[in-house]
Amino acid sequence: MSAYNVESYHNCCEFTVPIKLNIPIHIEPTVAIKTPNDVREKLNIHVEPDIYLKPEVKAVQPVCHPQNGYEKYQLPAEQTA
Repeated sequence: MSAYNVESYHNCCEFTVPIKLNIPIHIEPTVAIKTPNDVREKLNIHVEPDIYLKPEVKAVQPVCHPQNGYEKYQLPAEQTA
């Protein structure tokens, strides 16, 4: 470009003209992922259950039966076989 010389233009006027330029700029960034170092840490965990499950197999109360014929009729040995 040539240099601007005021002395060569004696009767000149200066104007400032705003110019709007639309220049498309494509930015294609590259992502740099830096993984942190492995860290092992022990955590104190207290778990309180809030689900109460019923067992799938239910047992009835034990019933005590008198043994050896207390208040029951006992068959003779030859009839039991």
